[in-house]
Amino acid sequence: MEEYTVSRLSALIKRSVEQNFSGIRLKAEVSALKIPSSGHLYFTLKDADAVIDAVCWKGVAQRQKIKLEDGMEVRCLGRVTTYQLHSKYQFMVEEFELAGIGELLKLLEERRKKLADEGLFDASRKKPLPEIPKLIGIITSSTGAVIKDMLHRIGQRFPREILLWPVLVQGSEAARQIVDAIRGMNALPPDKRPDLLIVARGGGSFEDLMPFNEESVVRATAESQIPIISAVGHETDTTLIDYAADLRAPTPTAAAEFAVPERIMLRANVAKVFSQLTLLISNNLEKKKLFLRSNRILNIESVVSERIQRADYVFDRMGSGIKNKISWKSVLLAKIILPKPMIQKNVDGIFQKLAFLFIAQFENAKNLLALAASGIESNSCANILKKGFAFVESNKSLPITSVKEAEKHSNFDLVFSDGRLQVSPKAFQKKLFTD
Repeated sequence: MEEYTVSRLSALIKRSVEQNFSGIRLKAEVSALKIPSSGHLYFTLKDADAVIDAVCWKGVAQRQKIKLEDGMEVRCLGRVTTYQLHSKYQFMVEEFELAGIGELLKLLEERRKKLADEGLFDASRKKPLPEIPKLIGIITSSTGAVIKDMLHRIGQRFPREILLWPVLVQGSEAARQIVDAIRGMNALPPDKRPDLLIVARGGGSFEDLMPFNEESVVRATAESQIPIISAVGHETDTTLIDYAADLRAPTPTAAAEFAVPERIMLRANVAKVFSQLTLLISNNLEKKKLFLRSNRILNIESVVSERIQRADYVFDRMGSGIKNKISWKSVLLAKIILPKPMIQKNVDGIFQKLAFLFIAQFENAKNLLALAASGIESNSCANILKKGFAFVESNKSLPITSVKEAEKHSNFDLVFSDGRLQVSPKAFQKKLFTD
């Protein structure tokens, strides 16, 4: 009888098993999954009555469309082999896929509920998008139609600077790269950090879109301090990243439209604001002028007229100043073609400079009108009469300012604060002031 060593016997068993049990396809549930630092996958495959140890090398796992998880029902292609050190047999996985779409949908629904219960999809977490972002970060593949369409659309509507972080958008490595990109964008220095992120890919099969359903991608999206637009697949496709993003776009092209305004509309809005503010200022100044005109009495008309003239002058200057400022800004805005840093500075400053101009000019006009009103008040004949003075007026409502002139009239009126008294010059003794 031939004598064997343990090593030789183990090798013979290994050879016999591998020769007779290769090309095996198993349908089973994944359990006890372990992923050490080496990146290899160690787990068990089980059904209702039996369990077999399984292993999948890192390189094989990276080529698969899905990422294994405990409880997932899969179909595996592989071979039976032995692990000589422990005299155990195991299933060497060479390919794996989900056992069916139904299982995948069940898995995603359970994951969605779990993340929703943690509050990752709450509306209160959503961040508003910037109206005119200076820098837009795009996370997608660097090749293909998606990035080209988005750049073209942004350039058409309102050119902005773009920071592209290229990633894989399918396969087992895609989720990790997308997470790294989101966190990497957020970690950039403030002066280089995008104001808005777009995570995008084109259409694909249900399995192709799986990286955007990964828990790690959803968490990175929810944690982002930069607002994120998700634009994955076609309009009918929904992935878990859509729930965590601050805004979901039905397509990547739509995401580009959400990201920036349209220059034509922006110019129209600026013109509308200018028109409304001009009308408001005009109405206020007209009210002030009417107030001044309604309070012109007796001999202070010249004082009020001077104030009104000054108000008109300020209004004319204000109107021309606003028109010049708006016209200059409109021309600058219309000439925007390339995403240069100076463009943003000019565009973002429109409303701020307009506000400063309106406030400064309007406050100046208010001060002038206040001075006019003060002059009216202090020179008001009514106030002077209340102090014990009287006003002498002829029967033709003309002022009489001297004794000599009074003697020419058979009678005249003394106007007091509470009424008139008609008198004759003969009722008064003539006395001239000598000092």
